[in-house]
Amino acid sequence: MSDKPAPIMPRSAQLLGYGGVIPFVGTSVVIWTMWPSEMGQTALQAQLVYAAIILSFLGGIRWGSVMQRLGHFKRRAPEGLARELSLSVVPPVVAWTTLFGPAEAALVVFFLFFVAQAISDFRAVRSGEAPDWYQPLRLQLTFFVCAALIASLVRLVIA
Repeated sequence: MSDKPAPIMPRSAQLLGYGGVIPFVGTSVVIWTMWPSEMGQTALQAQLVYAAIILSFLGGIRWGSVMQRLGHFKRRAPEGLARELSLSVVPPVVAWTTLFGPAEAALVVFFLFFVAQAISDFRAVRSGEAPDWYQPLRLQLTFFVCAALIASLVRLVIA
């Protein structure tokens, strides 16, 4: 057991983070209760587009972190800058291209990428690139987002 106190999570980050989960949960509820009606299909499209937006946002957080850590130089870009910036654009590129495939595949890809992004964010916390409170928040939010995506996938599969 650690003697280190639990990180203090900013209330604003909690409120905004959980507010961002509402569209995932709400669209899953509509999908479950109204599938395969037009409203259910619209909710599915909204969930997929919202997942792409949020995954892109998470990639943007990584870009900002890289800029803060490696973006200050006078003559020559530091080793690893291009690689780190390239990794930060993977989530939005994958998110955008995923929207062109079948919904079931998109839900799986989004699930996998939200998990992968959370793992990346946990590493950022451990290396000191992100604040301590970020890891528990990302863990909680990722759980609810992934649960909503899986719930939608299950509804589509059993339909």
